[in-house]
Order: sequence, then C-alpha cells, then structure tokens
Amino acid sequence: MKKNKQYKRNASKTSSTTKKKKKSPLIITLIILLLVGSGITYILLKPKQTASSALKPIKTTAPNAIVPPTSVSIAPAEEVEDTGEAGWVQVKSKKKVEKFTDMSVPGVTIYRANNPKVLKTAAAQIPGTFMMSDIVAQYPDSLIMNTSGFDMNTGQIVGFQINNGQLFSNWSNTAYGSASFVINKNGSANGYDLTTPANDIIKKGGEQSYGFGSILIKDGVVLPNDGSVNWMIHSYIGNDADNNIYLIISDTSVGYDGTMAAVANLNLQNLVVLDGGGSSQMSLNGQTIYESQDGRPVADFIVLR
Repeated sequence: MKKNKQYKRNASKTSSTTKKKKKSPLIITLIILLLVGSGITYILLKPKQTASSALKPIKTTAPNAIVPPTSVSIAPAEEVEDTGEAGWVQVKSKKKVEKFTDMSVPGVTIYRANNPKVLKTAAAQIPGTFMMSDIVAQYPDSLIMNTSGFDMNTGQIVGFQINNGQLFSNWSNTAYGSASFVINKNGSANGYDLTTPANDIIKKGGEQSYGFGSILIKDGVVLPNDGSVNWMIHSYIGNDADNNIYLIISDTSVGYDGTMAAVANLNLQNLVVLDGGGSSQMSLNGQTIYESQDGRPVADFIVLR
C-alpha cells in the first residue's frame, strides 16, 4: 500500500513537471508575440521627426523666392586666411539727410545711416571675439552693431565673408551662412544668397559682406517667409532705394510679421537676417542703444561713421 501511494505521488510530480514543460514554450511564444506587436505599434505611431525651421528653411514654390534648397552645389573659390587690416568703404546715398536717424517703433530698433563710411571688423577666418565696449573704444563717434554669425566654440566666422575685396570664407550649405549683404567698392549694396558664386560677387565689386540667415527683401521684392525669423531677438541689415544703410534689431516675440510691418514704409531694396539672440547689440556715439542679453562678445561688427 505504501508503495502504491509513493508511486502515485511520483506520477503526480512527473505529470506536473510535464505540464510545466509544455507551458514554458507557450509563455515564451506569447512574450515574443507581444514584443513584436509592441515594436510594430511603436513604428506605426512614432511621430515623424521634422527639422526646425530655424535650421532648415521651409521650401517654397512662390515666384522670386530666394529660399535655398536643402542642398546646393557651392561653386569653389580660393580663400585666404587673413585679408589684412580692415578698410573703410564710402557708401553713396542719393540724397543727403541727417547722418544717423532713429526710426524705431515699439519692439523694433531701427537706425538709418546716410552716406556713411563703413568698416567690417572681421577680416580673417578666426577674427577673435570682442565686446561692444572694445569696438566703441576704437570708434567712439559711430553707429555700431553685431553682424555675421560665428562658431561660439572656435570663434570661426560662418558663411560668405569678404573684406577688402578678398574672400576668407565661402558660402555655407546651411541656413546659417546662406545669405549675405554686400557693400561694393563703388558704394552700392546688394543682397545675395549661396546660389551666386563667390567669385562672381567679387568680380562685380564686392568689398565687404555681412551675413548669417536668409534674405527677407531682395531687389525691392519681399520674399516668402522661410521660417528663419522666429520668436527670438534678431538683427538685420538693409538698404533703401536711396542707398541709405539700415541697422535693425527686433525684440523677443516680434517675429517675422512684426518686423516686416515695422519696415513696410522704408522702401527697402534689400534686407538680410544677421546673427541674433544674445549676439544682438547696438550703440551710437558711445551710448548703448540695444544691450546684449548676456554681455556677449562677438566676431563681427559693422561700424558706420
């Protein structure tokens, strides 16, 4: 009798073990199916990654658009590391008015310069960074503003850059460095984007260039909004039909619409977006007009006197 009971207990254990063995593959299979299903669901429901408009301007098919595509073949051009001591260029305005005129509106600082002599401080690939006070000390009786973008880690200047009629940085195939405001030897000014080869601009008399973002107005035509002007502080440079030079800074949250409304009656022929955010700063005759948010040193200033 004892032996029979022992046999039953052993048989029960064997049966239980067999059932467990049978259940194990089934459980593993269910776990695998759940994992595969979760993966498929994630792939189907995962939001698509989109590039920020600040980094990649929105494409447009509108006529006269100068918005650069995501990839442009940039014409090669010989660069120099240093263009020598920065020189002045005399801008020739068609009509004589007051040298510097404050045309600011709420949220947008605007100064017009008539017949100014212009100096671009950056003259090399790595020009060094300077505080506004450093430039004011050298040129106290001037209108001064930050201009071109630069790499904050290396100090290297970004995009199309010429000084003294020499190229020291070619176009950059990014939204940062794809547009430029050029002052020519004869005192005229133009707006360009990276589809115009550097050598062509220099052959046309390009002497100084200032750039960072996109072109908002080209040859008197307002171009489609490419998304590069957002809620941040932005600096701009432009010229009007009489070839007066305009230095402009828009406050936080003014954006594209507010900026374009502020300049609507200025008859601007070209308007180019420059470096912004903490880099934006302006002074006149040694007095601060617009202070950098974080006291930032920058690599390129425009000086008008």
